Amino acid sequence: MCSFPKLHCRTVNAGHRTQDTGPLIVIAGPTGAGKSDLALELAGAVGGEIVNYDSVQIYRGFDVGSAKPSADARARVPHHLYDIVDADEEFNAADFARAARAVCDDIAARGRRAILAGGTFFYLRAFLGGLPEMPGRDAGVRARIRALAARPRGQARLHRWLSKIDPQSGRRIAPADRHRVERALEVWLVSGRPISSFERGGEEIPHIKIALTLPRPRLHEAIDRRVDAMYAAGLIDETRRLLERYPRDARPFGTIGYREAVAVIEGTITRDAAIAETKRRTRAYAKRQLTWLRSERNVHWLEAGTPNTFAAAMELI
Repeated sequence: MCSFPKLHCRTVNAGHRTQDTGPLIVIAGPTGAGKSDLALELAGAVGGEIVNYDSVQIYRGFDVGSAKPSADARARVPHHLYDIVDADEEFNAADFARAARAVCDDIAARGRRAILAGGTFFYLRAFLGGLPEMPGRDAGVRARIRALAARPRGQARLHRWLSKIDPQSGRRIAPADRHRVERALEVWLVSGRPISSFERGGEEIPHIKIALTLPRPRLHEAIDRRVDAMYAAGLIDETRRLLERYPRDARPFGTIGYREAVAVIEGTITRDAAIAETKRRTRAYAKRQLTWLRSERNVHWLEAGTPNTFAAAMELI
C-alpha cells in the first residue's frame, strides 16, 4: 500500500504487474456545475473510484438536501466517504483528511484511480496539503462558547469577536458557519494565538485539479432547478424524519437547505420562502466556492456542459 502523502505511486495489482496509478484527480467547481456527473464519466473511462469531499454528504440520512449520488451511480462506480457519520457525532477536517488518506491509499494499492468530487474545499485542502498542528478540542472552552452563541444574536456577536481578534479568519469564515467560528475562538482561547497564525505543514499530495465553470446566468438557472428538485423530492419530509433521530442543534441542520426546511417544520417561514432562501444561500455559497478556487494555483478551468468538457478533462488526465 502506498504511504501518505505519496499517492502518486507505483502499485502492484492482482496480476503482480507494477502499475503507475498517476496523481489524484480532483473535480472542483461551484455547486450546480455538474461535478458529480463529470466524476462519474471520468471514473468509468480511467478505472476510477469516487471519493467524496462534501461535508454534508458524509452524514447518514441527509440525502435529498445534499444531492448525494443516486443508487444507480453508486452501482456503476465505487463511491467512498458517503454516509460514514451520524449527525450527532463530532467530525472535522482533520478526521476527514485521515479517512480520505486511508481510502485513497487503498484505491491506489488496488491499481485504481482516486477521483475526488465535492464542494467543501476546506476538507479538500486539509487532505491535499495537511493541517497545521494546533490545540485539540477543549470541551470546557467549547461549552462556554456555545453558551454565548445561545444568547440572543449570540452567533453574530461571536463572529464580530472573531473578526476583532483574527481579522483574517473573520473575513474567511462566514458568520453563519457556526462550527468553524467556534473552533477558531476555541483555538485562540486555548493557545492565545489566532487560528490563522498556524502554518500548514506537509508536502501537498500530487493531484490534477479540474474546475468546472458556467456563465453566471446558466449557473443560477442550474442552482434554481436543483433546489426546486430537492423540495419536490421531499426535503422537508426527510428533515422531519431526521429531527426525530437527531438533536435540533446537530451540525447538518444548519446547512443550506436543511436550515430552511427546519424553519418550515417549526412554522417560522413558508415553503415558498424556504425555497427562495435556499436558492439565495446556494448562489452565495457558489460565489464563495469560485472565489476560493480562483485563489488556488494550478487549477485547470473547463466550461461545464459542453460537448468538449469530457474530452478536455481526459486530455488533462
